[in-house]
Amino acid sequence: MNDIAQYYAVLSIDSAASPETVKKAYRNLAKIWHPDRYVHDSRLKAQAEIEIKKINQAYTAIKSYWELEHNTLEQIPGNSQSQVSIKKNTPDFYYCQGVDYAAQQNYNDALISFAQAIRLDANYIEAYQYRGFILSKLGYEYRAAAEFEMANQIKAKNKTRPSSPNTSKPQANASHQKIVKTQVMKCYKSILVANQPITSVAISSDNKTFASIDNDREIKLWEINTGQKIATLRGHTDLIKSLFIDSRGTTLISGSKDKTIRFWDLKTKKIIKTFGGYFDGHSEAVLALALSPDNKTLLSYGADNTIKTWDINRAKVNQSISLSANLTCLQISPNCQLFCAGSSELQLRIRQIENGQVIRSINNNSGVLCMAFSPDSNILATGGIDRLIRLWDINTGKIVHTLAGHSDRISSLAFSFNGKTLVSGGWNQTIKVWQLKTGEEISSIKAHSSKIQTLAIASNHQTLVSGGDDGKIEIWRCFFNS
Repeated sequence: MNDIAQYYAVLSIDSAASPETVKKAYRNLAKIWHPDRYVHDSRLKAQAEIEIKKINQAYTAIKSYWELEHNTLEQIPGNSQSQVSIKKNTPDFYYCQGVDYAAQQNYNDALISFAQAIRLDANYIEAYQYRGFILSKLGYEYRAAAEFEMANQIKAKNKTRPSSPNTSKPQANASHQKIVKTQVMKCYKSILVANQPITSVAISSDNKTFASIDNDREIKLWEINTGQKIATLRGHTDLIKSLFIDSRGTTLISGSKDKTIRFWDLKTKKIIKTFGGYFDGHSEAVLALALSPDNKTLLSYGADNTIKTWDINRAKVNQSISLSANLTCLQISPNCQLFCAGSSELQLRIRQIENGQVIRSINNNSGVLCMAFSPDSNILATGGIDRLIRLWDINTGKIVHTLAGHSDRISSLAFSFNGKTLVSGGWNQTIKVWQLKTGEEISSIKAHSSKIQTLAIASNHQTLVSGGDDGKIEIWRCFFNS
């Protein structure tokens, strides 16, 4: 249950009830449903064990909610290790402590640590951001949004203040504070596709067509210059979750909840082969795909929490990697040697395609929703829940730039093909363009009337296609520097 009001409903009280009323309701229900009352009736005892678990969970959640709302350090019931003693330490001490707790998924203690950091420094932007990330992860979206908004307000007030030298905080380049109003993109076609989100788009290498999916069993093909629909590809028996067009521009690959991966000939618009099914592949929905630029290796991620590496020519799984966290994105480096997956975990693991071994593990401060490799494979860009874009040096694992500017989650990233520009799309309905050399935001455009979910840049880096929750596809003419 994600809404705090639902926890109040479990205790059969109003969400405006006082702490004393909450405690009284909890005690009364705990007496009624204590399993020891039903030792002679196995059916009722089993039901009581279920009910008491719900009651305890609701009371703990409400108590935690009150502690965070009123900035107390009162210990949460049932968690004897939750209390953090007040020490005369620096805000950075508590921030780092909170990060450590979050990495261990000890979110109650993490929230308390971040609250202490904010008490000692009311302008501690990163503590607000991280606290917002955790609240969002726990399902408290409105409170998370308030935390992120507070961080943005502090940023706006302190535009001229130099960044703290403390390396534990995400560092943003001073040039981020000024937006250069340069027209680098212009929308020339808007297509209302459906009354549901556009979840993915992909552009063919000849820059003439693109494909889109929108929570349906069909793939739509479009003419990029006119925005006219060319064809509808049908064959999957359940929702399509991901799609990719190979570097030759001749084959489209799609992954679906029907557990299969299908290859489509873009000339004939027919299925030419299918991976997965009853005897191989994923046992659950195929959620993400990544294709190596040499078209030899396909990575797929499934709801069975595995990444599978496919030899495309032999139609065979070379390896299967089991994961502990649900993935959000999957990318292969342009040199076809490495891949990386994003998740809610606070670590990025860069692996070799050849054997799946982790060659570098990078500590990140946020869950990742999207990522992209630079054309030279030396930089990995990540964006996610904390509204920051981080540029990582693949060779050292260190941050090159932290790009701050989005006021909501970042959902999509793409490098221009000259490697000098990064484009980002976010839930704040905005597309931003960044200069990689300086980390400077050079353009910001409100592109959709709802969350942006996906974007793709054509290989000639003259066209960009974006899709959002408003059911629209926007086609943009780009004027990036060569």
